[in-house]
Amino acid sequence: MKIIAAVFATVVLNLGGAAQAAGIKTAGIDHVGMNVPDLKQAEEFLSTTFGCEPVTQIGPFDMAPRAESLTLAMVRCGAGANIELFEYKNSTGSSAMPKQEDSGASHIAFYTDDVKAGVAYLKSKGITVLGEPMTMTSGDTEGETWVHFLSPWGSEMELVGYPHGKGYEKKSRLKLWNPKFPAK
Repeated sequence: MKIIAAVFATVVLNLGGAAQAAGIKTAGIDHVGMNVPDLKQAEEFLSTTFGCEPVTQIGPFDMAPRAESLTLAMVRCGAGANIELFEYKNSTGSSAMPKQEDSGASHIAFYTDDVKAGVAYLKSKGITVLGEPMTMTSGDTEGETWVHFLSPWGSEMELVGYPHGKGYEKKSRLKLWNPKFPAK
């Protein structure tokens, strides 16, 4: 009986999310949102550093009692999800940047085939890089190199690359997003 249970567990794990019925059938992630203190600064940074292109902007809207106003913009970054930027003027919310380990904190990871060259570029622009690139040598993330950095306004972000794939791909039918095959 233990053998049958082990085989069943292996099959379910290899099927990944396909083994569960979704309540909402989704085609993928449309966008991630992030609050920024200065919308123009954020658009400029994303544009000049990562080639993201501003597409839409709406507002300002009156947001009483949360803030004086809200302006938001959508930027397109390569073949990945869009980024929605929110700028609240005179917000009643906290202006303290959450630490990565805080509940609710998040980050955006930008893919590049050459993380080390990306780090050199960030450093040449005065961007704070948090440590050195780490290359995973075994396990599911074998072949992945990553490093975190701070945006000009203090949000933690990441550069990540795996130009030859990741270790898990050898054993799993279900694949994570990959810039070489973004629709799979």
